[in-house]
Amino acid sequence: MRPDMTKKCGPKGLHKENCSSRKVRFLLLVCLFGIACLIWLRLGGPSVPCMFHELTGLECPGCGITRMILALSRLDLKAAFRANAFLTVTLPYLILLLLYSAYKWIRNEKTGAKAEAAEVLYCAGLILFGILRNIR
Repeated sequence: MRPDMTKKCGPKGLHKENCSSRKVRFLLLVCLFGIACLIWLRLGGPSVPCMFHELTGLECPGCGITRMILALSRLDLKAAFRANAFLTVTLPYLILLLLYSAYKWIRNEKTGAKAEAAEVLYCAGLILFGILRNIR
């Protein structure tokens, strides 16, 4: 038996290797679900309305994400920027941050203080964007 097989993972005592493969399968399922949602929206399926916007009439930081993703799937950067400028501009950074976090999660490692600070700063930027987009 390899030394890393003796480390347990999770409440059922799964071996680390088995736990990692389950996490990878989970992330692949999340990606497949995202692709299925994109196909659904491209075919004209209804999207979920923003409850914050419905209740307040204001745009939340995430308003326009569906339109942005549909525009990006058509490679229409101008429409994506109009739908949600902050997320369109920061999407490459956000993808890298999510990939790094997923990698660390699969390996059962902490992301570290720098990554956590980056996540907090990103969320602060997103909230600031949500405030500024409603002050027009």
